[in-house]
Amino acid sequence: MDIAYIIALIMFGIMGGFISGLLGVGGGIVFVPVLMWAVTALGITEAEHTQYVLANSFAATFFAGAISSYKQFKLNSFYPKQIALTAMLAVPSSLLMTYIIRSGNWYSRERFAGIFIALLIFMLIRFLLIKPSARQEINATKNYKYPLTGFFTGIVSALSGLGGGIIMVPILNQYMRLDIRKAAAISIGVIPMMMIPLIGYYGAVKPEQTIMSTQLGYLLPSVFLPMVAGLLFAAPLGVVFAQKWSAKRLKIIFASLIVVVILKTIISVL
Repeated sequence: MDIAYIIALIMFGIMGGFISGLLGVGGGIVFVPVLMWAVTALGITEAEHTQYVLANSFAATFFAGAISSYKQFKLNSFYPKQIALTAMLAVPSSLLMTYIIRSGNWYSRERFAGIFIALLIFMLIRFLLIKPSARQEINATKNYKYPLTGFFTGIVSALSGLGGGIIMVPILNQYMRLDIRKAAAISIGVIPMMMIPLIGYYGAVKPEQTIMSTQLGYLLPSVFLPMVAGLLFAAPLGVVFAQKWSAKRLKIIFASLIVVVILKTIISVL
């Protein structure tokens, strides 16, 4: 790989890392598009294109989430109980759905895109137009709601490769009535836990097309590690800004991100 290729990956890592720390979404919204370009540039055929993109998106997202969570911990905005409860079903549901996608031929990107777009539009409308009732303190929320949120998030994450935060944060904010900063902190804590089994799975599976001697299954360290180099600084910076900015500003930015995801999803299937 030439130097321009590596610099591009680092720059996108910076962008994805900042978004991850700021909004608790894992950075997949940035990682997936750039990996689609990177994987295509490496000459990977369409048959395994999706697996390579998802595998390396999950790897980059793990580091973005882990680094952001560490910063949240240092700022005393880390919620281990709520993170563990949410991850309880997020991890197995995401792993099961990944296995189902890998094993069968039922998965259609076009069919899923339609469902995904409809879901995002519904959440965007609610996010912008419906003012939730009084915010709840994090310890006052019902414990059973966290595993249910995780279950749904795990399925969407495996299907989309976006890390799940794009779904998890609005659920925690709108339906569980948590402040968006707390919702983002929980989301970014769950995301790396979700990524561990997915990374292990894609690293253990032998691809039909091998393109690098250093790759581990579908994982390409020379592709995702430059992105990790970029997010090492940017993810903690995003967390700092999330603590400083108002909830209203963060909601506007998150709503804008949802619009971007909707447009990207539409373009990807046209």
